[in-house]
Amino acid sequence: MEKVDQKKILVLGGTKHMINVVETAKRMGMSTIVVDNVIGSPAKSYADKSFNTSTADIEGLAKIVQQEKVDGVFTAFEDINTWNAVALCKKMDLPFYATEEQLGITSNKDKFKEICRRFDVPVIEEKELAGELEETAVATWEFPVIIKPVDSYASKGITVCYDTEEVKEGFAKAMDFSKSKKAIAERFIDNSYGVQMFYTIQNSNIVLTAVCDRYVYKHSKEHPPLPTAMVFPSKHQDTFIETLDWRIRDMINGIGIENGTVFIQSLYEDDNFYIYEMGFRLSGEQHYHIIEKQTDINILEMMLDFAVSNPIDKYDLREYDNGHMPLPSCNLPILLKGGIIGEIRGLEEVKALPEVISCVINVDQGDEVIVTGSYTQMFGRFNIVANSTAELYETIENVYNILQITTKAGEDMLLTKFVPEPLPIGQE
Repeated sequence: MEKVDQKKILVLGGTKHMINVVETAKRMGMSTIVVDNVIGSPAKSYADKSFNTSTADIEGLAKIVQQEKVDGVFTAFEDINTWNAVALCKKMDLPFYATEEQLGITSNKDKFKEICRRFDVPVIEEKELAGELEETAVATWEFPVIIKPVDSYASKGITVCYDTEEVKEGFAKAMDFSKSKKAIAERFIDNSYGVQMFYTIQNSNIVLTAVCDRYVYKHSKEHPPLPTAMVFPSKHQDTFIETLDWRIRDMINGIGIENGTVFIQSLYEDDNFYIYEMGFRLSGEQHYHIIEKQTDINILEMMLDFAVSNPIDKYDLREYDNGHMPLPSCNLPILLKGGIIGEIRGLEEVKALPEVISCVINVDQGDEVIVTGSYTQMFGRFNIVANSTAELYETIENVYNILQITTKAGEDMLLTKFVPEPLPIGQE
């Protein structure tokens, strides 16, 4: 039975990622309503109520807000529904942590690069592409390059190109995925390593909540690399804080961000960080589980409280600034080859490992995995926190040994494994 003073929250999107959002909101005492146009989407069965309305139907959503007397709107993990949430909250005069102008900077690759340069944040040099491709200019480029739509996410529409003909194909692909019909071409740093930073902003206080090493795997010539592991803390964390952290903080201030979470991705080459992407939202690996294990503060809870106008002063992360991470941790994606999943074995056993604190599983038995070079090839992600680096590495190996994903013919679908760097002598 609904309590008189119970806050109601409208959750945009019913994907498996959103199940934890609904469960957390209910645990906090909120009444939850999930909406999207997918009948029976996973998170709906966890909510108090649901509607089969498109999250892009702002007028339809507004009627639900009025009818249900909704106190706040929430979404996470992807860009499209973040834009929809901004539009809905603006129409209904409800709180939201981001503005249209801020999202216009953080979700658009060329606008983001502009703001980086304004605050002296290093980026990879690029060429903007729109309209017709100038083949004579392309012929003078130094290859390889990576072609990206300026306004896509989750590695969609991205191609690594090694000659002029491949640029033509990559440009056409990028145009298909770009709403604005613009793309950029960047020098491709062909390595299997990057550094990712996470910031939490609370009432204009900027906190560096984590820095991790982001390992990737490039399984085909034309597809962009996909993550195989995100290891916390980064071995370059101190260098980042000394050389670049203050500029990033100035940039976040300059964008006008007062509340929310930000993740920033960089490539690392020759002792330099090259920033290439920023997300103004909770990220898909749900790193807030790792942060809570380190600090006892749940960032998802903070953002849910903000959404329904509850005070967020109690979520004070300032004492954990500069990537506080006493326990070695890892977000471990499981990448799959193409095919139809015939059997999944060992999943419950992996979930029961004491070091595995959370997971999101994207696909089920019977689903088809198509090789796209994007996050659609990801079976799921496991958040792991251990007492030592040796224990962390042992748990990662246990996950690979226990979890078995095969086709109907019994063929192993695991695309690759993350192989940790050897431990220093004495820490084996």
